[in-house]
Amino acid sequence: MQRRLVLPMIAVVLTVWLVGTWVTKFTLEEMALYTPIAIVALGALAGVILLWVKIVRDSLRRRS
Repeated sequence: MQRRLVLPMIAVVLTVWLVGTWVTKFTLEEMALYTPIAIVALGALAGVILLWVKIVRDSLRRRS
């Protein structure tokens, strides 16, 4: 594993865990169980957003 990515990934997971606890009604312990699901869901959302950005960009490129 690349060492440069470990610290940012730890920061992302901790942020999702703490923000998820703050936004939802879950306690820190409950959110610790749901954090992996939240990480997967956020990754899927990012993938869909990137896919649509690529589709729109390619569509605009073909028009001009």
